[in-house]
Amino acid sequence: MMRKQSKDKKIIFIFDLDGTVTKQETLPLIANAFNVHDEINTLTHQTVSGNIPFVEGFIQRVSILGRFDVNEIRELLSNVELFEGIVDFINVHKDQCAIATGNCSEWVDGIAKRLDCECYSSSAVVEDDKIVKLKSILKKEDIVKSYQARGHQVVFIGDGNNDMEAMREADVSIACGLVHYPANSILSIADYCVFEEVTLLRLLQQINQPQLGNSVVLSCAGIGSRLGLAKTKALIEIEGKKLIHFQLDVFRQVEDLRVVIGYQARSVIEAVLELRKDVLFVYNHDYFQTKTGTSYYLGSRHANEYCVAWDGDLVVHPDDVDKCIDFKGEYVGCSDIVSEDAVFIKTDDKGRVQSFSVENGDYEWSGPAKIKRCNIKYLSTNVYNQIEGLLPLPFLKIRAQDVDTYADYKNVIQFIKSWPNEK
Repeated sequence: MMRKQSKDKKIIFIFDLDGTVTKQETLPLIANAFNVHDEINTLTHQTVSGNIPFVEGFIQRVSILGRFDVNEIRELLSNVELFEGIVDFINVHKDQCAIATGNCSEWVDGIAKRLDCECYSSSAVVEDDKIVKLKSILKKEDIVKSYQARGHQVVFIGDGNNDMEAMREADVSIACGLVHYPANSILSIADYCVFEEVTLLRLLQQINQPQLGNSVVLSCAGIGSRLGLAKTKALIEIEGKKLIHFQLDVFRQVEDLRVVIGYQARSVIEAVLELRKDVLFVYNHDYFQTKTGTSYYLGSRHANEYCVAWDGDLVVHPDDVDKCIDFKGEYVGCSDIVSEDAVFIKTDDKGRVQSFSVENGDYEWSGPAKIKRCNIKYLSTNVYNQIEGLLPLPFLKIRAQDVDTYADYKNVIQFIKSWPNEK
């Protein structure tokens, strides 16, 4: 199901606290300080992973930690290290930001004072400087709904199982892997996933205010059924090197690289993180029912002004990559006809693409294409169907091949071997 957005609504960013704004989980920090880390770490891991319901795990952890002085804990947490870039974003956009933490306000007040925004938390009854019982446990989804009821668009950023319902309700959800790998439950519903602070900050700025420049949308969500190798094509190996690693090599200088994932998503993420951590991962959860046009649309949401569409199975000669990225304005990429199962393009004498065809044409539609973000619409078919309504457009001839069939796969191996100085 696609989430609709309104350009007229004020955007509210709601951040989970532990592991999202803080550089470590606070309850294990308390546990280590008071030498009860084995019990707390086990409960925290089980809760964050979703093996124990958050409420149950939180009650158990508070019962263990509640016997220690509240003031000591508050002082301890007041000095916890925070992601400074995220803190700066919150404090600069304080009227648009809020914190939603299941932790007790009696413990995290010191952290909250370092953040110039509203902070929502659980609360407890304190007697003789000890927590004797919980008064309330925050339901983060209630905070999301409250802002939406006031007419706002909500972006939720979190990392744990207790963020799932809030992320499900939010207009935009970002799984945050800055401290630990996000819980599987939130990855099943997230729009985006990030593993570096700089990537999260770039995305927050893009959501908040459209940015100039280029974004590259690398679509790696499909199942690669025609190739018959039982894996998404981004993970196939050519001469011992994963195809996604070829892509990452040629995009080394691209700041806003967006990898759209679906089938075998975790394996694709892990392969990307082997070489680069500042990539933005975009989820196409409906990858089985949709095609590259959907992935391109999802990858272009909140992107920069121009979005370069690049299929995960597209192999472009390294010497041609820069002109694909740097081309001024919109274009349609094409190559000589080399693939076994090609889509063709027909051109006019002005160097423009006039139409696509599955029967014949002047060149092969290989991709890539560069389209203005505002011209990219949701559809469930192919990228070239996305482009058809924008024709005529300039065409850019490049040396490229894609991998749709096993014959294409063998041809790509020879194509790559022909590159000079290829390691």
